[in-house]
Amino acid sequence: MDGRVFFRLVNGPFGDPALYLRLPHQPDALLFDCGDLHPLAPRACLKVRRVFISHAHIDHLAGFDQLLRLSLYRDLCLQLYGPPGLVAQIDHRLRGYSWKLLENFPFVLRVTEWSERLGRCAQFSAARAFVLEELPPVDQQDGWLCRGRDDRVSALPFDHGGVLSLGFRFEQRRQVVIDVVALQRCGLLAGPWLGNFKRLLREQAPGDTRLQAPLADGGMRDYRLDELSGEIARSRAGVKVCYVTDLQPTEANLDRVVSLARGADLLAIEAPFLHCDVERARKRNHLTARLAGEAAGRAGVGRLLVFHHSPRYQDQPRALWREAERARREAAAAGG
Repeated sequence: MDGRVFFRLVNGPFGDPALYLRLPHQPDALLFDCGDLHPLAPRACLKVRRVFISHAHIDHLAGFDQLLRLSLYRDLCLQLYGPPGLVAQIDHRLRGYSWKLLENFPFVLRVTEWSERLGRCAQFSAARAFVLEELPPVDQQDGWLCRGRDDRVSALPFDHGGVLSLGFRFEQRRQVVIDVVALQRCGLLAGPWLGNFKRLLREQAPGDTRLQAPLADGGMRDYRLDELSGEIARSRAGVKVCYVTDLQPTEANLDRVVSLARGADLLAIEAPFLHCDVERARKRNHLTARLAGEAAGRAGVGRLLVFHHSPRYQDQPRALWREAERARREAAAAGG
């Protein structure tokens, strides 16, 4: 992905699911699932501001307490997103501790549940001893679970043997970089107008869009958008990352994977079993590496990352990746 994103499976492909994601020049990090976080340095944990939980099985949520412990004394809002019922599950976890002497602590935990319409949202403040406070529901009818300043995240539900497990798609907005040297060479003055200029480029406005730019020696100059962007800016599509885990190997689930991951730069997807063990995979409500790879090929993803491997393959750790990658290439060659 041309160095446009840093990602790490916190526990490797055989350990608890937790995908750590950071983008260059961005201060905050994202976490997809929250298994054991001990391999992650505290300073890396403290960069996490948003956590996306697929479902609340223990191996996907066991690291929550560590993240809470590290964040507790910080002036920050940690946001959790996950399936229906997550608010109550986090409330019960917080009630399991005795809280005292927190009156001046600024830390806030906010939990938002996925919905096809209005998602439940609640807040837990350290200063109020983490008592559940209901917030207005979040309108998700446009398909977006959350929107950041420079990105947005959508989700789709998958069937994990009667348990709803969410898959996520992270989309970074189009990236625009201003060439300061070129700006000076053109005799233009930096200022708030560059914000509007970058917005037009991110939204891919027509090239003949007109805009006024201030000159360093006074006055204004009229430009076409494509003319000015060619002089002072570089832009490229933002990164798209998809994360999917814990789903039955059914056609309906696999079609949803393809829909969610279409054109992603990276698809991180579970592959617990080799396809020779497909019957075991069906009984355990998980995918095989071949099925994961085929879905990736059909979706046309740029890179495949498989994880959540069964420990039965510890003596052949690359076998699952090889099967998945072979299937991806074959499916892509066949035209999806």
